[in-house]
Amino acid sequence: MVSVGDYAVGKGAEAKNRVRLPLNYQLATRVQRVRMFGSVAVDLAWVAEGKTDACIMLSNNPWDTAAGVLIAREAGAIITDIDGTPHTMKARATIAAAPKILADLVELVAGAEKDADRAV
Repeated sequence: MVSVGDYAVGKGAEAKNRVRLPLNYQLATRVQRVRMFGSVAVDLAWVAEGKTDACIMLSNNPWDTAAGVLIAREAGAIITDIDGTPHTMKARATIAAAPKILADLVELVAGAEKDADRAV
């Protein structure tokens, strides 16, 4: 089960959401369930607790992610930016998962980005 971040709204939402649609399609065809809880804190805490296997947030604010990233890391999750580099407070995205599936998720997000680029 993988949770994903909310769709963007307001000014610039269309551009921000162009990767989210192919990402949700890619996830829906590969994982048991895709969930959108609406809170990155909940998403990361549930990864830490093992209620979900991973979470993917495509837009970040450090005040939204800082506590959850720490909790998930302490529980053994690996948290990266969209390109698979270590997550920092300046990261563009947050991908958190167990070490065994993280590389697959980073690859899946990269594929969704390519699909979105082709659709433009």
